[in-house]
Amino acid sequence: MKAELILSTIASRRTTRFYLNTPVPKELVDKVLEAARSAPSAHNSQPWVFYLIETPAVRLKLVDEMVDEWDRAMRTDGRPRELIEKTKLKFTHRFSKAPVLIVACVNHGALYYERYADIHRKTLEGILGHHSLAAAIENMLLAAHALGLGSCWYSAPLFCSERVKKALDMKGELEPAALITMGYPSKREHKDKLLRPSEQVVIRV
Repeated sequence: MKAELILSTIASRRTTRFYLNTPVPKELVDKVLEAARSAPSAHNSQPWVFYLIETPAVRLKLVDEMVDEWDRAMRTDGRPRELIEKTKLKFTHRFSKAPVLIVACVNHGALYYERYADIHRKTLEGILGHHSLAAAIENMLLAAHALGLGSCWYSAPLFCSERVKKALDMKGELEPAALITMGYPSKREHKDKLLRPSEQVVIRV
């Protein structure tokens, strides 16, 4: 029965972008973060740090910094002004209104770069940090779903990491890599998830 419950939770999880204004109890957020801490990691290095954004002024500064960088990047890409403004408004609303906002970081100081003499393996060690953080984030999404919460995983901080570090006064060897929103879903916004057929993704040899 336990196996069936776990598999059902995995299969039924969906991305949620819109939430009720209902506050999420601290104990539920703590359970989600505890699930992240339980994830597997390369060398058991646990190379992650999570910023739980609780102060309104900090959230505002974070969103402003990220949106300002996206404005610059989209103008550099030659995107139409109307599209730029629409995109900025969309993400400002999503990140400002989400009941729970978490920035997930790779802690490069926890990795084992000193083991390797060559750049190639040092680079791979950094990739292992991202692998490990991804496992922790997936644990968070599944825990949130099991607790009746919706969540969404955004990789946006990767594209504006220096601005995120500035907004959060981030110290040390931390790399902002993801942003997770969380809350009680406001509506059933998703259809059945379209999965690629097994024969396209599983190769038997």
